[in-house]
Amino acid sequence: MAGDRIVLLGTRGGPRITAGGSWPTSSVFEVRGRPYLIDAGLGVTRQFVEAGYKLDDIHTIAITHHHSDHNLELGPLLHTIWTSSRKRVIKVYAPAGISQVIEGFLLSNAYDIGVRIADEKQADIADMIESNVYGEGRVFADDLVEVDALRVVHPPVEECFALRFRTAGKSAVFSSDTCYFPPLAEFAKDADVLVHEAMHREGAEKMCARLSTIKPDLLKHMTAGHTSAQDAGRIAAQAGVKHLALNHFTPSDEPGITLEHFRSAVRETWDGPLTIGSDLAVIPL
Repeated sequence: MAGDRIVLLGTRGGPRITAGGSWPTSSVFEVRGRPYLIDAGLGVTRQFVEAGYKLDDIHTIAITHHHSDHNLELGPLLHTIWTSSRKRVIKVYAPAGISQVIEGFLLSNAYDIGVRIADEKQADIADMIESNVYGEGRVFADDLVEVDALRVVHPPVEECFALRFRTAGKSAVFSSDTCYFPPLAEFAKDADVLVHEAMHREGAEKMCARLSTIKPDLLKHMTAGHTSAQDAGRIAAQAGVKHLALNHFTPSDEPGITLEHFRSAVRETWDGPLTIGSDLAVIPL
């Protein structure tokens, strides 16, 4: 694989899984052939290899926040790396709470882990994982990228962050989950690509009505913590980004609401280069 690019592994907003539907959120920022994984929603392990990568390629994972559609498969991904690829340290960067996420997973699989260590003489999985807590500001820097975080508004989750990846010549911003948040435009200023979540308001209202017996306050959450496609276009225009990509679609599979509805909505406010995301879509940098 050559060239710098973004790969959208999963583009569904929310934790539900439906037949033939998209997977929850995860993405790859790839520079000089090295993939950096952003979020680890359900399906991330399979989608990563379906995108043409090998588990040997994973070295750095960044989690934007601890909603399950962004971190549910982090533990299983790390376990699968441990059992099926070369041994090395995987660096995980995430908001506060990441230690409990990882420790809880390891505890839930203590029997399997213990058996494999004793029977197959594997090294301890705990020695393979380096967890790092980040807040607003610099997340990490290495020989290829610098990554910074902006706290966004996604109530009731307070530790939720947009991430900006910078290379020697390119940059990309991942909005995470957020309501319309003008400071994000400044954070994303002049980025080559902005990957932004998108909600279709009419579709969300229909979805919330259908799920009202299960989640009676879902619409309140959706309107307080997510961005309409029109407002995602406004952020892109204010930021002067070169390319806008929509992902984390809400709803993802509501009858009568298609990706073309999202396209029409965002085109009310954004007339620049546009990708309506889909699972395994590739966006060159």
